[in-house]
Amino acid sequence: MIEILNGFPPTVMGFACKNHVTKEDYEHVLTPTLAQALADYQKVRLYFQIDPNFAGVEPSALWEDCKLGMKHLFRWDRIAVVTDVEWIRHIFKAFSPMIPCTARVFRLDEISIAKDWVIEGAAEQEPATLTNRRENFLIAVEDSAASLKAVSYVSQIIRGRTDIHVRLLHVLPPIPPGLLEFGGAEQPQLEQRLSGELRQDQARWIETAKHNAQASLDKALAILLQGGLSPNTVSTSFSSPIHRPDVAQEILQVAQTWKCGTLVVGRHTRSWIKEIRSTHVGEDLVRKGQGFAIWVVE
Repeated sequence: MIEILNGFPPTVMGFACKNHVTKEDYEHVLTPTLAQALADYQKVRLYFQIDPNFAGVEPSALWEDCKLGMKHLFRWDRIAVVTDVEWIRHIFKAFSPMIPCTARVFRLDEISIAKDWVIEGAAEQEPATLTNRRENFLIAVEDSAASLKAVSYVSQIIRGRTDIHVRLLHVLPPIPPGLLEFGGAEQPQLEQRLSGELRQDQARWIETAKHNAQASLDKALAILLQGGLSPNTVSTSFSSPIHRPDVAQEILQVAQTWKCGTLVVGRHTRSWIKEIRSTHVGEDLVRKGQGFAIWVVE
């Protein structure tokens, strides 16, 4: 069963899960309570307390939980889960990096800490009719089916949203070593001329790399526009050619510059990124991207 917990600010919904949780618990308790809160406020915080007598969740209830979470994915402001059930703790920790909000799991002996954390600053939120917080997404785009699949996934999730901005980013590959530097020349005038020619060669190489990647960005842009996003809410850009193949760090730096809270990449790649990395970029992002929501789309 699911019980509503009292004593929280209006924008924080508290629930206790006891004994066996069923689909009816979602339909009669959780879903209508959250529906009312989401009608009143733009962002809602969640507090779930899994009591010691918790005996499991009905499969149909898990499906209801998944549907509810995905339907309002960007309306959650902060999530606290309090439990000593290890399998719940492991699952929550595994999926929390993909949730576009701050989420933490606590032990039952940390209930007071969890409550203080989930209500911190909650009173500062305004009703939904008075707020219009903008969500910034960054999608790493390359010439692969997985990359376009990630774009399609985001398009489906944010369909109908007007407070979203999506930035499509293509990370340019490293400049070939032969174009990075030359051995120098004894005559200053000759060295100056050779240095200028090298910079021109680098600029031509960069323009060629951008031209080759533009088709991928155009395809991604078309998917988002066909999904209903306004051209004013989508932009494209290239990273600078990176000399060291740390693609994840490059993506994170761009995300910080453009204040993007959610980063999206495809799981599999067939471009130069895969060739120079033994681990996937998404794995690096999850490991390094503290403070970001990371989506790795299969």
